[in-house]
Amino acid sequence: MAADELRAVLAAYKQVMEASWPTLHPAMAQRAPGWANASEEELQAELNRYLRESARPNGRVRIFWKFGEKLLFGGCNQLFARDAGLPAPADLLGIDDFDPKLPWNRQASKYRADDEQVFRSGTAKLDIVERQDQTAGVHHWLRVGKAPIRTANGAVIGILGMYEVLENDVGRRLYAQRVMNPSARLD
Repeated sequence: MAADELRAVLAAYKQVMEASWPTLHPAMAQRAPGWANASEEELQAELNRYLRESARPNGRVRIFWKFGEKLLFGGCNQLFARDAGLPAPADLLGIDDFDPKLPWNRQASKYRADDEQVFRSGTAKLDIVERQDQTAGVHHWLRVGKAPIRTANGAVIGILGMYEVLENDVGRRLYAQRVMNPSARLD
């Protein structure tokens, strides 16, 4: 990725992280002002560090981003690649949610609609709880956030998403909490 794209991905990452996982990368807010003058190599190293930190053995947050009107995957962390059933993040590059090798391809239309809404409106969808259906009637509860990836001139070039899989009782409780009070922040 070029430096401008890396800055845009990092800015979207920061927006979603601060809304839902503010303790994930405590130093990010202090480091963000330096992104304006950082080189492509420095920005890539910064993004790689955050992706590694989020995927530590006790990590729980999955991160991915998509570029262009077709919303093709441009990158992800190792946890997201594992959820996708792929050995490495690079195996996801250039495909979309409809790819038959992805376990969620039956729900791809829903994900595409969410992604397109964020992409076209330029408005983030933050700190939401939703159910993800798996095979054989199994489902997971997810805490999700998505933000537009914007260039310096404000053009939306993609979306960045983050999610964590919640324990079923926690997911049901948070979902019910959100239904009862839609403006409440989830903790």
